[in-house]
Amino acid sequence: MRRTLATATPDVDHLTTRRRAPMESNRTADLSDNDPEALERLRRFGGARLLSDMIALFLEALPQRLSAARAGAQRGDAPAVEHALHALKSSSAQLGAMRLHRLSVEGEQLAKAGTLDGVSGILDALDDECARVTSWLGSANGGAGS
Repeated sequence: MRRTLATATPDVDHLTTRRRAPMESNRTADLSDNDPEALERLRRFGGARLLSDMIALFLEALPQRLSAARAGAQRGDAPAVEHALHALKSSSAQLGAMRLHRLSVEGEQLAKAGTLDGVSGILDALDDECARVTSWLGSANGGAGS
């Protein structure tokens, strides 16, 4: 399935140009933080079953990835934070959760540079954003996960 996803989803690196500070997570998110077309591309490529499976896998892995990033930050383990946020970055972009993607990129870049200064605030913003994305994807998936 991963190979199929790699061919079904566009390159998303160009989508990381608009950045927000972690403190912005307290503001009301608007729909521009999601890319519903990403979900539609997946639906067109693999059908409703593929999309549903991808959403379910993402929602199942989401708390684990955040927990791994937070545990790494608490241990001062920048590579662990980088790894966890890299995985979150990729999967969130594939599903159109663009704000989640941008926050993950920001945290991953800090960790890759060897610093964890500011990562705690990014992880807090990710927690808030994950709740919103879980609701959005649950609605997009016919109510599962909401």
